[in-house]
Amino acid sequence: AIIYRKAVETGLVRGRAIESVVAAALYAACRIMNVPRSLDEIAQYTKSGRKELARCFRLLYKELDWKDLGLEMPKPDPFHHVPKIISTLGLSGSIEATAKEILKKIRDTGIGAGKDPAGIAAAAVYIACLLNNEKKTQKEIAMIAGVTEVTVRNRYKEIVKALKLNLPLT
Repeated sequence: AIIYRKAVETGLVRGRAIESVVAAALYAACRIMNVPRSLDEIAQYTKSGRKELARCFRLLYKELDWKDLGLEMPKPDPFHHVPKIISTLGLSGSIEATAKEILKKIRDTGIGAGKDPAGIAAAAVYIACLLNNEKKTQKEIAMIAGVTEVTVRNRYKEIVKALKLNLPLT
């Protein structure tokens, strides 16, 4: 509500669909509170679509004075996606811990830079499952994470190579 009110006060809503600005404000609030929601997840509940939502979010991001609002806009982080994937699949805490260890190593090496955080998290969970002999498919994990199987497979291969894990590359 604070974000939307500030957008109205600064005249950012004029000429735009209110629904799009509200959805963009909701996405911004999710980012600020570290709730892993994608633009696509929020856009599916609007008439305006992902492209318009992204346009409105970029406008809010550039034009609002976030520090003046007492808010900080963090970059999306793969760590925030792991609990959702783990709990939805009913996996154990040890798999979550392993996935987070893998993500720490990924962060240290920088191989995840510029990649979709949900895809990196999904691949880390998949690798954690393999290391803990838990049978989960790339397809199952991809569906929960909101990415494609190809994304999980590609991130998996990159991570296994970069971290020199003793896992097959297929």
